[in-house]
Amino acid sequence: MQQPEDRLLAEALGSINPGGKFASRFMRNDVGESDRELPLDFDTTLERVRTLLFGMARGAHPVVLEATTDQVTLRVLTGGGALSMNPVVITVDVTRAGEWATGIHVRAVAKEGLIKQRAGRKTAENVVALLEGTDPRP
Repeated sequence: MQQPEDRLLAEALGSINPGGKFASRFMRNDVGESDRELPLDFDTTLERVRTLLFGMARGAHPVVLEATTDQVTLRVLTGGGALSMNPVVITVDVTRAGEWATGIHVRAVAKEGLIKQRAGRKTAENVVALLEGTDPRP
């Protein structure tokens, strides 16, 4: 059974601060989502996503939530925001769109406290930029 994003974030916040797990119930989610189509075949795109998520999670392998011949969903917990201290759950759906086209859906979720860091939105934007091969910082 896979844990929902809120539970993963609560556990991560609780490991940083003992009161973080309780406080996470009252914090809003900052969600960033984006859809793109990459001009790559399915296997190449999937490997690129795995490598990127592995690097963002500091060596933790992404969890496969769902896998079929035409779609794979991967999830990882990483850090975002100031000094990468805010836990962020990244979920990426990789879907075969054609022989040389693959669709990706990126969803990043983080908890927002009093200081709005927009960690979920910024992380989703960075993931998409890195997958497209562009610089995520303007």
